[in-house]
Amino acid sequence: MRRAVLVLCGLLLAAPSAAMDAKPLLYSLLLPGLGEWSLGYRGRAVAFWTVEAGCWAGNFYYRDRGFDLRHEYEAYADAHWHTARWASAFSEDQPGWLAWMPASEYDANAWAATCPVAVAFDTTHVGYLESHFAPYHEDPQHYYENLGKYDWYRWGWDDYDCVVDDTAHRWVYVGLRNDSEDAFDTARLLVNILVVARVVSLADTYLLLLRLERGGDPASVETAWRLDFAPTGRGASGFRIALTRSW
Repeated sequence: MRRAVLVLCGLLLAAPSAAMDAKPLLYSLLLPGLGEWSLGYRGRAVAFWTVEAGCWAGNFYYRDRGFDLRHEYEAYADAHWHTARWASAFSEDQPGWLAWMPASEYDANAWAATCPVAVAFDTTHVGYLESHFAPYHEDPQHYYENLGKYDWYRWGWDDYDCVVDDTAHRWVYVGLRNDSEDAFDTARLLVNILVVARVVSLADTYLLLLRLERGGDPASVETAWRLDFAPTGRGASGFRIALTRSW
């Protein structure tokens, strides 16, 4: 992304000759392909617009999917993980640092007995668990992040088995959270592609302006574009679209 911005700045600083019309450069900066279209290069413009439309559609789709999955994994955690269960795994009584939780809620969700694995961890890491715990009402983002990120939060899942020291619900939660993050990453990637497309279109328009300034003919370039549409198999099971150009 940083390189793309540097290239963009360099092109803007590269002053064309006085005879060169700089408006197509502004068009390309506004919408990739618009500068090419204004110069008569229709095929290039269509290619850029296809990328632009696809990236915006993909960005909206993956952002919405990321938020939907976020709501899903948060609801899943709310249904299957509880702070009282987690704390009661290594503390026989309600800890003082959980005084903000009503005793009735703690008793309703606490384990019947402590877990040896949890007690052993707390004994060798005195004060570590409570000092690193992020309650939901103080830090919702880290609360949901920590539940799947750190092993010692596994004791709070409602299907935790102290004998095998594992929980299936945790891994379902981690999968949902990873899917959400992947969707957001894809949405951000598509935004980066939009920025790169503007830089490429700006550079392409600048080179076309140089070519036209030296006597090039836009029409001669356009005849080199070709759009092929053909089925990929028998019947109507699929089709192929190919935009090719001969240099």
